[in-house]
Amino acid sequence: MSIEIPSKINLRWRKILLVKPNYHFGNTDYFFAPMDLPPLNLTYIASYLNDLNIEVEILDTKVNNLSYKQIKKKIKEINPDLVGITVFVSAVINTCYDIAKIVKRNNPNCIVVFGGRHPSYRAVETLKVDEVDIVVRGEGELTFRELILKGTPENVKGISFKSDGRIIHNPDRELIKDFENIRYPARHLTKNNKYKIFTVRVETVETSRGCPHNCKFCCTPNFNKRLWRPRPIEKIINELKMISQNKKITDILFVDDNLTANTKRIELLCERIIECKRTKQINNLSFFAQIRVDSVVKSPQMVKKMAEAGFWIVLIGIESVREETLKDMRKGLTFNKVLKALKILHDNNIIVLGSMIIGYDLNASEDDIIKEIRFMKKVDVDILVSSILTPFPGTEILKELEEKDLIVTRDWSKYTLLNPVIKTHELESRKLFELLYYSFKEHTYLKNWKIFFPRIIKSRGIFFILNPIRFLYSVNSYLKIKHLIRKYFNGTK
Repeated sequence: MSIEIPSKINLRWRKILLVKPNYHFGNTDYFFAPMDLPPLNLTYIASYLNDLNIEVEILDTKVNNLSYKQIKKKIKEINPDLVGITVFVSAVINTCYDIAKIVKRNNPNCIVVFGGRHPSYRAVETLKVDEVDIVVRGEGELTFRELILKGTPENVKGISFKSDGRIIHNPDRELIKDFENIRYPARHLTKNNKYKIFTVRVETVETSRGCPHNCKFCCTPNFNKRLWRPRPIEKIINELKMISQNKKITDILFVDDNLTANTKRIELLCERIIECKRTKQINNLSFFAQIRVDSVVKSPQMVKKMAEAGFWIVLIGIESVREETLKDMRKGLTFNKVLKALKILHDNNIIVLGSMIIGYDLNASEDDIIKEIRFMKKVDVDILVSSILTPFPGTEILKELEEKDLIVTRDWSKYTLLNPVIKTHELESRKLFELLYYSFKEHTYLKNWKIFFPRIIKSRGIFFILNPIRFLYSVNSYLKIKHLIRKYFNGTK
């Protein structure tokens, strides 16, 4: 992607700091594999600043588990002219505000910019906080670059900002048109951090952006205008080659909202990965991804290629066992397809994480949901991850629940998927929380160790399980989950 740089330019902000906030979900972290993922969005932003005559740093406070005191010290040492803070989930917004306050206390003249899906949809609310100067709405790469080049938010598309006590919204910026030529992430800015998913060293790659589907509970369709934009396979291969220079990286998480939107494309990608592994151009990397059920059923040969290439674990959105609910969600699938997809994936020794949503059916009774949870015990999903319906900004379901007066709190810190922020026509929010814990109790951690371990051994090898650190971590996490559930059902929580 070629972008002209003005020949004569005097940049206003010459020292830029991009910050990922330190945020944890508290006790509920036990229910998920602990994840410290590279801030891919920030490395993409940084890649569009690297050719300018400025200093750019990324401060990942989460992977380094920095306290506010430590963050304050870091910001004082760097003393930036402008700080960009990523609001990567709605629940982190208050933490982001706290970091903005630290920035302003260090230097009141430092400009604070917020970006991410939450501030994109809640720009006015975000800018009402004194310490926030600018909001980048939508995709940030070109918007942030233009902001830095101009030295002012005025007339920069995709920007909301404050001026003389007023909030001004510039026109939206179009999505990146030549997305196939998007720059490679500036990973050199995060190379010293040790990113992990459940003890495995990981890097993240985006092979495409957006999703052509229109699920009501998802904000991706709105954010990306229902467009799906792929990157060329050879550019992905080149990126994997660059990542392979770090021999400690063993796993790649493909962060695409819909990796398998084009099944033939993924087949070709896998064939290239297999070829490059054979010729030692790419390390023997293993892959995680989120994929759709209908893509699996449509193309079993794609799944076979994925397994050969090194895909060993995938997340699929099951969401519900009820056909009426799946139809209302606009998932574009039936539960029978879910069962077919599970068989195809397991036939290829791929571990399956399945997600379920509690509370989507607003007319479901407590017994209805309990039956659904119990029914899932008979379904061969390796790990079932349940959550409570959470109407994030930018989702269609948010408008629907607002109209029906079923949202019980606007405290964004509770929008974690694990706290009840809604009620239904039949159930109060507290009951939804009880049903979530009931699901945890019924589907504790792993459904069947005797089936699960052989699948892992086939895909990752016996030494993956026998790794003493990983084994101890797994046992410790399992015991914590059991303890938390026991406390809850004993009424001592």
